[in-house]
Amino acid sequence: MKLPIKSLLKTVVLLLFVLILFSCAYLGFHGHSMKLHPDIHSGVSADHECLDCHHPDKEPQGPPTPHPGFSGCIKCHND
Repeated sequence: MKLPIKSLLKTVVLLLFVLILFSCAYLGFHGHSMKLHPDIHSGVSADHECLDCHHPDKEPQGPPTPHPGFSGCIKCHND
């Protein structure tokens, strides 16, 4: 079975886009680590705790997050 070049090219571009979009956090292309400020972040273990201080609509005490609707704060910022 031989795929046309256009189809193959579209598939490769789509796969690259998905890889880049969903792997950024795992490759290190994300915000600062919580470990830069261990005194402030000690004991933080849930996303809602992150958003208590970093949600842009709640007068943030820390730098406001540009993505308050995302989940996985700890997963991406605790490296």
